[in-house]
Amino acid sequence: MDLVNKAGAALSEILKSIKEAAAIVVEIASASMEQSSGIEQINKSISHLDEVNQQNSALVEENAATAKMLEQQSRDMAQRVDTFRIDERSADDPASSPAPEHADGARPRPAGAAQSIRPIRLASASRRAS
Repeated sequence: MDLVNKAGAALSEILKSIKEAAAIVVEIASASMEQSSGIEQINKSISHLDEVNQQNSALVEENAATAKMLEQQSRDMAQRVDTFRIDERSADDPASSPAPEHADGARPRPAGAAQSIRPIRLASASRRAS
């Protein structure tokens, strides 16, 4: 009987060890699931960061193109404004002295000078005013 008791005690120890091992396996499985969930969240965050990064890159390219376009428009506008600049000559410069008038009262323009812009009064506008 002593041998049977020893065998029963040994089997009880083995059963206890198996239960402990099963509990450890359950804990490992639970930790693995948590780890998997954490990795999934990290992957989602990285995907979101990648998406935002691509959007920012597209915005940078768009801003660069806009800046280039504005720079060209600025150059074009500067060229257009330059056509309206007045030639400022000093009083000592003989070319700046008043030109002689024609018989009709008009002054001759130097060669290549831009025509002056005068407002045009339309006949219909003068009729409305009366």
